[in-house]
Amino acid sequence: RQTMGLAGKDSSLRLTRSWDKTKKAPSSSGPKHGKAPDGKRHAGGNTWAGGTGGTDTAGMGGKGGPYRLDLDDGHPVMQISDEEKANVSAEAHEAARLMGKEALAKRLEEIGMSDFEDALYRRFYDPVANEIAQLRVVLQGVEARAQEREFLKMQPHGELDDARLVDGAAGDKNIYRRRGEKAPDPGAPQMRPKRLRFVLDVSGSMYRFNSEDRRLERCCQMAVMLMEALAPFSHKYSWSLVGHSGDGPVIKFVDYDKPPSDAAERLLVIQQMWAHSQYCMSGDCTLEATEDAIKDVMEVEADDRFVFLLSDANLRRYGIMPEELSAVLTMDKRVNAFALFLAGGKEAEKLARALPFGRGFVCSDTSRLPGALKDMFTAVSMERSLE
Repeated sequence: RQTMGLAGKDSSLRLTRSWDKTKKAPSSSGPKHGKAPDGKRHAGGNTWAGGTGGTDTAGMGGKGGPYRLDLDDGHPVMQISDEEKANVSAEAHEAARLMGKEALAKRLEEIGMSDFEDALYRRFYDPVANEIAQLRVVLQGVEARAQEREFLKMQPHGELDDARLVDGAAGDKNIYRRRGEKAPDPGAPQMRPKRLRFVLDVSGSMYRFNSEDRRLERCCQMAVMLMEALAPFSHKYSWSLVGHSGDGPVIKFVDYDKPPSDAAERLLVIQQMWAHSQYCMSGDCTLEATEDAIKDVMEVEADDRFVFLLSDANLRRYGIMPEELSAVLTMDKRVNAFALFLAGGKEAEKLARALPFGRGFVCSDTSRLPGALKDMFTAVSMERSLE
């Protein structure tokens, strides 16, 4: 909890209030961390770290600062307009980017050297302990998909089947056999692992709006759920976990066949996710991240291939239309790609409905994830049976 910047805080949520558009934030003179918080509310200035709606300092809802800093003190976040946010020189923007990058590198180094904090990990594990057990049942029950090539008998054409000569003399026309792919029988052993890629949203908006709806906390809880549930199934699933943000489409957290081996390593993963969301640049790489993931899972032979995109549905702000996301999710019919929206309310529900049937889900509650994944695997199984 302390590592995430939430020590001593309760789970109450915060409001966001927009500044009057006639009120201008101070001009940007260059990024800085700002003075250490003094416990008072600061809004609209350019002096204190952790303030809101200001300029140049680390805080929330302002412009020109090097990174986000949420004190989670219960005060409303004063949000300046997008037009005012854009009113920063290219030089100041680049300086802020470099300062944020340096702060992220320092934070990741600290995480790597910190001792395992069991109490912190339990904050993310305990709320989803039941869901981990449910998800393991779902993962255990997924059937083999890969088809084996063998002789298909009783065919109307192909090479003559010697065992069917008598039937042919009696007038049966299905006396041939030919090479083809046969779907595995129910319960048949899986010859190759399924290849999964989880693409998590660690963009700045996840940190920015966490104090309002706890979306980043839920994302970290879901990551814990996935890592814990998949742990016993290395023979069935080869999986990776990456993030996407304004810094780029592929931020690697867990690589294929190198899963975190214990709770300490899993804690490091969610600490890195949290730090990246706090210090990354604004922007969105959802489409690029999804496309890269679909291409990535095709690089190795597998029993089946899945891509799961987790997003906060904050796409319209960056001009991304549902049709664009739909096109990427369905770009390769050999890959089963899905989008799960962790936040966004009615916007998320609208976006999920706009995607091809069965491709979009809203998981504003972590308890829904096992059920959503079960629906996805079931839909794929039914779709395959109709092919």
